[in-house]
Amino acid sequence: MPIVLILYPALFASQSKFVRKVIGLTRNLSGFTLAYLDDPRGFIEQLQVPDGKVKRLARLDSLEAGQITHAIVFDDGEEFVEERTWLADNGVAMRWVKTPLTRVVNIKREPSYQQRRSDAGYEYIGRGSYWGNPHATFAEGESREEVIRKYAYDFTYDKFLNIDPRRVHELAGKRLGCFCKPAPCHGDVLADYLNGFDDGK
Repeated sequence: MPIVLILYPALFASQSKFVRKVIGLTRNLSGFTLAYLDDPRGFIEQLQVPDGKVKRLARLDSLEAGQITHAIVFDDGEEFVEERTWLADNGVAMRWVKTPLTRVVNIKREPSYQQRRSDAGYEYIGRGSYWGNPHATFAEGESREEVIRKYAYDFTYDKFLNIDPRRVHELAGKRLGCFCKPAPCHGDVLADYLNGFDDGK
């Protein structure tokens, strides 16, 4: 019986892409076990596949614990490096679904980003930048949560005066630099949207 391991990172939030890829990549298998190490968003537990395709779900304690025959790995190349190496070394038939993940970083804590403004892998999103939050923290007594909520509203309903939300896809897979992290940040609004977007690929 085939045992299909699925790995996906917690940042990956596109359930529609997950379902589409898993069903597509397992269409020629039947009666298989769906195995996983972690299911951070519940995508595996919620997966609906055609009748008879999946015999059971199995949560593994380690890669070595299951007799894995196949693997589907959602990754941007940073999350499951050791796991992909182990799967390849052990002859597991593996499909790597390359998934660009957008992450928010604190440029005070990661000096390599301090002098960068915008390039293929990085975008500064602090105050004064194109993607900066026009709502100031603690202005008029507003909390961090309130200014992030306002940014999310403006982003969702296209209420920005000087930002075109349709350009957000230019940020896919980049590091977004600010001064907030690990505290909540308006960059989380952008990253959450992008990491949940189904790009159709």
